[in-house]
Amino acid sequence: MQELEAELARGEEEDSQCPDAEIMIRGAGLVRFQENEESKFLGPSSGIAITRLVMEMAKQNTDTKSIKEVVPDTKAQEIKDRFKQESIKPISKLYPHISAVVAPSLPNLDLTKSLVDNFNKKAQYMLPTLHEPTFARDVQDVYNGSSDPYKNFLLRMVIAISIQKMDTRFAGLADSFYLAALSHLEGAVRPMNLGTLQCFALIAQYSLVTPTRTASYWVVGLATRLCQELGITEEETITQDESGNRLDPLQVDMRRRLFWIITSMEYGLSHSLGRPNAFGTTPDHINVKFFETVDDEYITPRGVLPGSPASMKKRIAIHFLKMRLLQSEMRRKLYLKKRDEPKDDQDPWFAAMEAKLEHWRVSSPRNDEGSGLNETWFNGRYNTMIVLLFRPSPQVPQPSVRAAKLCYDACVFNVYMQRKQIATKSVDLTWIFTQSLFMALNTILWSLSYPEIRQEHPREEVQKHLDTVLEAIRLASERWPGVASALELYTNLVTACLKVYDGSSETSYVVTSPSNKASPASSQDVTTPPPISSPSSVATGSGRSTLPLEHSSPFGYAIEHISNPAYSNKTSPIQSTMQYMRQTASAPAPAPVLRQPVQENDYRPQPSFQYTPPYQEPAFDPNSFYNTFPSTLPGLQHWDPAYSSASKESNILALTTPLHDPSFYLASIGEQYSQYLHAAYVPQQAMQSLNQEQQSELMNTLEIEMQGIDGGEFFGNPGQGG
Repeated sequence: MQELEAELARGEEEDSQCPDAEIMIRGAGLVRFQENEESKFLGPSSGIAITRLVMEMAKQNTDTKSIKEVVPDTKAQEIKDRFKQESIKPISKLYPHISAVVAPSLPNLDLTKSLVDNFNKKAQYMLPTLHEPTFARDVQDVYNGSSDPYKNFLLRMVIAISIQKMDTRFAGLADSFYLAALSHLEGAVRPMNLGTLQCFALIAQYSLVTPTRTASYWVVGLATRLCQELGITEEETITQDESGNRLDPLQVDMRRRLFWIITSMEYGLSHSLGRPNAFGTTPDHINVKFFETVDDEYITPRGVLPGSPASMKKRIAIHFLKMRLLQSEMRRKLYLKKRDEPKDDQDPWFAAMEAKLEHWRVSSPRNDEGSGLNETWFNGRYNTMIVLLFRPSPQVPQPSVRAAKLCYDACVFNVYMQRKQIATKSVDLTWIFTQSLFMALNTILWSLSYPEIRQEHPREEVQKHLDTVLEAIRLASERWPGVASALELYTNLVTACLKVYDGSSETSYVVTSPSNKASPASSQDVTTPPPISSPSSVATGSGRSTLPLEHSSPFGYAIEHISNPAYSNKTSPIQSTMQYMRQTASAPAPAPVLRQPVQENDYRPQPSFQYTPPYQEPAFDPNSFYNTFPSTLPGLQHWDPAYSSASKESNILALTTPLHDPSFYLASIGEQYSQYLHAAYVPQQAMQSLNQEQQSELMNTLEIEMQGIDGGEFFGNPGQGG
């Protein structure tokens, strides 16, 4: 009883303290996206931290200074119920967006050629994964009866991606071709060569435009390892095979392309999740040259044909890749290890970085050649980088007024640009596109904590901007399950944040970092403690609770042996992933994952962040190559005999300190990360799937509508997220 009273006293003392911006931003840490899943790591660059600042501002405008007044328990339950409804709804008004059947055959050759042309005009402009003349020959070979698994896989994936970029009513049809492609996957990737990288890159591209099938985080992770194994991460080895023989110009160009494509994907995921990139290098250490800047028809095994004109397609792709390098540079400086400089956004580094971004913007290609990646699109990406540079970061947790103004203006521009893109169907509603809408909404709300922003932008103006972005999110919910439930949350959140206009226009709601508090040396010094167990567990002191734990495959299906530590000794990670993917080809539709009970240890919150339990292992000598490999790693699943899953009492974020209210419900937003980057989306109830009859109807509809219609008119003009 005395221990419990002491804990309550400590909690009251901590609640009376002022929040620290740096701890709130740097301590993103472990985040739980669903009630019944383990916590996963999201770093500061993911943008999750700015949501905490917004919530803090909303709390300050309540009588109780509690998030429960912003999102009451009844409202939180309504949000959860809404999310379940979103999970099981048919994503298309006419046809589901996932398929329960495999496409039994290929389309007729004329339709296939049109679909391939659409792929070349849309997907190849950002990520030139395929050599187009070579692929055209592969297509003809497949129609001539070739059973080559690599050629069959590529063709079906290209058809799936191309159809996904069309009207959403054909999304289920596209998914049937994705399932058809998976039946050829094992043979296609077995060589572990450049063709395997192409297969992985296409799977990752497909996951960008569909909500349910593939975890690109794992696929891209495999691809990065294969890039290293093939020696395409260094310029000195990219031109040679394993025996040291020089490769022909076409092979070298494709190796450069695949390196940059996988690097772009890995850097993008690292940025979005706030995690280290698997290449383990900074942009300063990348010495691989860009690929040839002429169209594929001029690139041959003998070299580039003399007098070949410059390619706008390749120029657009390279310009997009340069954006990834700029993002990485900012992330390394502002979102990783704490540095002595810069201390604020008046540092010369910010001016130099801003000049680099402006140079990138003004040098953007003007002619998109129908790809959708036009000057306006690049301006939108520029604004996104401005927000990344000037929003609160672990390095500069309290930006200046100028920084807040830049972020506000950038987000307002993007909100109207993205709303227009949705209305004109000039952009793919990718997961990243949807995420960027939430980023803009959070950033606008955060900027209102500065009195200068409120004085310059009246309430009516801000309300109009917020209504526009909420409408855009509503439209995005038609493509992505769970997004609509986030609107329930933000309806309350926006109302609470706009109350800042009710008080004095001079009042600042900016969360500060106390000057007398030492900054952490690195993100490791601000560690997220384990989620707190239930009050009953704390009271009893020795009670143990049984909670469900979901084990899900990266490709959407439960793997019974995944929890068996011995399994890792028998099968390599790549082989394991291939087994996951093979199951997908034969499974009719995503099935609910198996739930296994696990024991959860009690946890009593401590005033210190140091919570790792002590353990004894042989002494480690950093100067020796012969240290004993540890038999257990505390806190790591499969390596700790005492491992237990995170507490499920809190439905949302396992926050860094008791200063941040753990009852804030964010699952409807965080679900996006869980679904599309960590593991395939597995709803509480089975989603509606396309059946054989519907698949045939859609195939006939597509063939009829394509007859006599120009491809450009039919396919529209979608760009991609980035």
